[in-house]
Amino acid sequence: MKPDIPQRYGTTTRFLHWTMATCYLFMFATAIAWNMDESLKFLTNPHKAVGFLLLILSAWRVMRAIRQSSNRPVGSMAAKFGHWAMYLLMLAVPVTGVMRQITQEGQIHGVLAFSLLFLSLGHIGMVVYHYIKGESVMPRMFGRA
Repeated sequence: MKPDIPQRYGTTTRFLHWTMATCYLFMFATAIAWNMDESLKFLTNPHKAVGFLLLILSAWRVMRAIRQSSNRPVGSMAAKFGHWAMYLLMLAVPVTGVMRQITQEGQIHGVLAFSLLFLSLGHIGMVVYHYIKGESVMPRMFGRA
């Protein structure tokens, strides 16, 4: 497996990134679906299962980001802040989802989840911005840089 290096992300980091992105797409789609159509409430159990998986993957990803921080591709302070804000939310959203099951108080889970969604959209927007500027950053996350 390729480790993280300043020119590109390694195999494990890329695996975590794309697996978690796919899981979060599923999470948002299921939550929106059952809120729009009560007959889709059966999606809550797969949503919870994937949420628990995301909690484990998020903890792994944050620990890896800390250990690999000196090997990561160079980025601006804004990029680093954005990534750490996403890491924080990636941990907080599943934790508050579990808390929601225990306490039945779920407002914060939804607020944090939508905060993560908007931050993720900003993340994608910055990829497009860098592409327009001629600074393609996508090869780093595909391991081709």
